[in-house]
Amino acid sequence: MLKYAAISLGDNPGEHREISNPNAVANAIQSALKQAGISSKDVCSAIAGSGLIIKNLMVTCANMKELQEQVFWEAEQYIPYDITEVVIDFQVIGEPKGDQVEVILVAVKKDFLEQYLSVISQSKLNPKIMDTELFALQNTFEANYSISSTEAALLADVGALSTKIVICGNGIPYFTKDAPFGGMAVTQEIQKDLNLPRLQDAEALKVSANVPQEVRDVLGRTGQNLAGEIKKAIDFYTASSLGPPVTKVFLSGGGSRMSSLSKLVREYTSIPCDYLNPFQQVTVEAKTFSGDIGNISPEVVIPMGLAIRAGSEK
Repeated sequence: MLKYAAISLGDNPGEHREISNPNAVANAIQSALKQAGISSKDVCSAIAGSGLIIKNLMVTCANMKELQEQVFWEAEQYIPYDITEVVIDFQVIGEPKGDQVEVILVAVKKDFLEQYLSVISQSKLNPKIMDTELFALQNTFEANYSISSTEAALLADVGALSTKIVICGNGIPYFTKDAPFGGMAVTQEIQKDLNLPRLQDAEALKVSANVPQEVRDVLGRTGQNLAGEIKKAIDFYTASSLGPPVTKVFLSGGGSRMSSLSKLVREYTSIPCDYLNPFQQVTVEAKTFSGDIGNISPEVVIPMGLAIRAGSEK
């Protein structure tokens, strides 16, 4: 890693990952670039949220020439929008089994995608690659860890507005989910329970070294909700026989700093749980970055996955 910067979008970054204030987001992007000293105009960005659909499909086709037509026909059955309102892409995963081909389908609403592209252009940048946050999360994991072909790992990135969950192995995302629960909901609940005047006060208490009992109670409840969401994902994946068994859970994202979250996940799932270290194999250039690696590790996981994707395209 060469350079890094982060700028807060404030208390209301938008609902369902839609961009409610494009000017503020564009200004934040420009401030982050200036702070990090990044001059490149080409960027790899990512989308997430309700406007994005990811689905693993088994497609029957006689040959690869028919694959795209068949995938698009199958897509219409799973996309709850008019097919003309979405952008669709797909990637073959694994080896074909006779006339059966497994693909991962990605569809995004055009107006949702346009929001992101417009803000990037407004920031005077060139969007070379548009990825998904779920795949970026997997990229960072695979750059730093290796597991056997008989195992799968669950990755859970707890962001401000949602929790991205990926179960992967052998380079394949077997299961993906973007759960609408994140660190912002925890902060709002602390603010409500303690009747605090500002959201910033609740956020400060949430990450404090000496957490008051009232805050610990909130963190306990919300941590149980998140651990339960992870367990449901594993139960569904296991019951559906989508891939090899999950043998490890990795947490990341700013919301993963919640007290005792990894312990709760271990208790709910009976599976070892740890924090994903994005710098386990990725080196940091000391000449250009002098920050606290340990402090930024939870938040840098998805941006690093995008940087890895951008580098692989060169």
